Amino acid sequence: MLLQMLLRLIPFRPVQIGKLCFLRFDGIPRVPTSMLRGPAEVRLATADDVEELAGLQNRRATFLSRFAHGDFCVVALIGSAIVGYEWFSEAAEHLEAVWGMTIAIPRNFVYAYDGYIHPSYRNSGIWLRFKGFLGHWMSASGKRGVLTFVDYGNWASLNTHRRFGFVPTSTVFVLKVLGKSFFSHREPAVTTASDSAIATRRA
Repeated sequence: MLLQMLLRLIPFRPVQIGKLCFLRFDGIPRVPTSMLRGPAEVRLATADDVEELAGLQNRRATFLSRFAHGDFCVVALIGSAIVGYEWFSEAAEHLEAVWGMTIAIPRNFVYAYDGYIHPSYRNSGIWLRFKGFLGHWMSASGKRGVLTFVDYGNWASLNTHRRFGFVPTSTVFVLKVLGKSFFSHREPAVTTASDSAIATRRA
């Protein structure tokens, strides 16, 4: 983590390092109504929401590309304002563009990625509402599991996922030098799934 912080001080970031902690949830997320709190409502986003999504994080082109690729997005609203989002993919694989890494998504799984909640509304129950919405969508779509990853050092997110029932499956160390990525993939001591959750290759 210290090395990551030092590298971020270098202009243009010619060298980047990362440690990605992958987790999976076998089954459909269930969130009892009694656990849902806070004033937020959630719904599927559309391309018409891109400008407001870009107001949270200025990545308009990225969001448009994801919609065009067939990924879907769930947004949280307070009143009529979007205050958070999370993206999902049901494709066979997903390119994690930041690291140039291709992630294989197990059959009938959903890949959850790039969740963001405005700082003013964190710890207000929005994350659980996202998972509850996802569970309903998965039930209707015949899905049976969720795959995701958390950056090393994001302890709040990692602990939240594990308390919910996500299980660590592997860790990927990434070294990116002048746009070229190199990966070291570490499996857990014991695996429970026959299909590999993660497949990485050089960008």
